[in-house]
Amino acid sequence: MDVYRQAVEIISIVRNGNGTAKALCLCKEIQKKRQTYAVVCETLRHYELLEDVLAVSEFFKYYPNANRELALCMAYDTVLGKGVNTKRDSTATAIQSSASYLREAYWQVHKHHHIPPRAGTIPDEEDEGKDANRRPGSHKLGTGEAGRAQTHSAPGTSQGVMRVPRYARINTLKIEAETLITRLRHSMSSGMGEEGGIVGVKRSREAEDAVAESQPARRRRAGAPRRLVLPDFAVDPIIPSLLVFPPGTDLHAHPAVRSGQLVLQDRASCLPACVLLDAVPVVRPFEKTLGKPAEEEKAPLEYVIDACAAPGNKTSHLAALGAPNIKIMAVECDERRATVLQRRMQTLSAVDYVNVVNMDFLNLSSDDREATEGILLDPSCSASGVTTRVDVALMHHRRHHPREERTKDDTPRLEGDASHNSLTNGPYESAGTINPEEQSNTFSSDSERVRKLASLQRKLLAHSLLSFNHCRTVVYSTCSVHEEENEGVVRQILSDSRVQERGWQLSNIMPNTWKTRGIRRPDDSFPIDFTIRCNPVVDATNGFFVARFDRQL
Repeated sequence: MDVYRQAVEIISIVRNGNGTAKALCLCKEIQKKRQTYAVVCETLRHYELLEDVLAVSEFFKYYPNANRELALCMAYDTVLGKGVNTKRDSTATAIQSSASYLREAYWQVHKHHHIPPRAGTIPDEEDEGKDANRRPGSHKLGTGEAGRAQTHSAPGTSQGVMRVPRYARINTLKIEAETLITRLRHSMSSGMGEEGGIVGVKRSREAEDAVAESQPARRRRAGAPRRLVLPDFAVDPIIPSLLVFPPGTDLHAHPAVRSGQLVLQDRASCLPACVLLDAVPVVRPFEKTLGKPAEEEKAPLEYVIDACAAPGNKTSHLAALGAPNIKIMAVECDERRATVLQRRMQTLSAVDYVNVVNMDFLNLSSDDREATEGILLDPSCSASGVTTRVDVALMHHRRHHPREERTKDDTPRLEGDASHNSLTNGPYESAGTINPEEQSNTFSSDSERVRKLASLQRKLLAHSLLSFNHCRTVVYSTCSVHEEENEGVVRQILSDSRVQERGWQLSNIMPNTWKTRGIRRPDDSFPIDFTIRCNPVVDATNGFFVARFDRQL
């Protein structure tokens, strides 16, 4: 019962655009995190369908005192799940008593609904705070398919779902890239770990069942761990030390991940550190005019600030790329997140290069500002490019599948029901159309929220470019697809006369190797296409944006 009540509260917050499902389910006070997250995600995905199920079955006509949000959560388990197994609440009892009517209503209304794709699952509680980019129905792809984004039809959906590969960055602070790659490939060729596979690499239910059928009965022990040989992987051709696994590969329990030798980090998330420290090709606007050797022009950055550092993947990546000479100040204003960040740096052996500071980036001392040579700024954003977030998936789904208005005559009713009163409850008005007030809840695409985020992003970027006298390189990145948070921020900052007076210009990021460029408008006076974007279809990664600013000192 606690799972449902927790889910109801989280669903309300997510639908009001005040939080994300994964972050809320990972809060310390939430019990049974995985179960709660599953209920939240599935209820959100089927929310409008479940509203219709309750309306068509006339549930609230017979149980007017039932809790509406609780009934929605329980209706999903009744209609599409394993059923509600609690009687500690009157709403639960009502749902159980109405199960047959709810299922009948579902079969009549489900064909009118497009269901959004599933998001990733949440990690085990001992993995709390780690990357939760796991997907139901994980499977092993054939050789050569590791680096390819995949489109498939998810169960219960009517559209193709893009699934990007599973990426894992080799943490060169703990192990050399070639050493780990050799070990992993040796494990693949030998094909044997404990239980016949690499410990910690899970296989799909289908693969497990197939193997179980081929094994003698004595080997099919109840509760035996699911193990499978590590699937084929590739090395990313652009990002150093980044391994590419098939979509759905679950590496969370792999020893290399547990020990910090492998970091589960998306391809797009690796770009900011690579761009800042020249681990990928970057052409600065003044390089061709200096007449100096390239090595002298690109003196490595030594004192760097990660302005919004938690949870620490980008921070540790900076340390790995810049070691042994780099010194990083990892700034995090939230005390709890700063504590998690410090622990993460210890796990990844980055403490010798990283100083975690629990402070607002805008309030750094003058001494810290004077020493800074480079800044990585990855501020809060709408996260509209993150394909594994349930609220983002819903946002994109509603944009492409707006709910059509229907009259009572257009909406299915239970057979034998000649009355039009079956739609008087829920999100319908007396005329039979959808109540706009009920349907006006917005997600991360809400224009007002994006506008406020863009304002904060401009403030932080302006501070980075104007308040650090010896800073010569700044990288700005977001995991948003909204132009207002990306190119819009860059345009406004470059138009600032103070920024121009200090000589800041855009550098051209991977001009010959990265296809997806920033959106340049016909009236742009700045080379906005020097920035880069990430497109899941083209670049096989989450939506992302990166811009680099340089100046001569």
